[in-house]
Amino acid sequence: MEIKIGMDGDFVIAELSGDLVAATAEQFKSQLWKLLEKNFMYVVLELSKVTFMDSSGLGACMAAHKAFNEKKGALVCTKPSETVAKVFRVTRADQKLNMAGNRLEAVMFLQNAVLKARQS
Repeated sequence: MEIKIGMDGDFVIAELSGDLVAATAEQFKSQLWKLLEKNFMYVVLELSKVTFMDSSGLGACMAAHKAFNEKKGALVCTKPSETVAKVFRVTRADQKLNMAGNRLEAVMFLQNAVLKARQS
């Protein structure tokens, strides 16, 4: 699995490609935890190039979502491949994770999250 980290304005874009499985889930979590440690609190997780996800990959996504929420940030999953979307639907993770249809929707979601955080 490959993770490309970039920026879109104030937000981190993490583009994943390949398989998000037991063998790569720790690498994925490690990269996201490093972002949190550096106070990058708002992340778009681009999943269109993830070819396969197992329960470890799903668990890593759920753990990352929880970690960002606990730090008063936000993680938004966008454009999951059909394989990933099916895993999310079957497990109902799509009802727990922040989901967006495209990067623009994800950035808009994060902008709203920032505004809510400032008002708190």
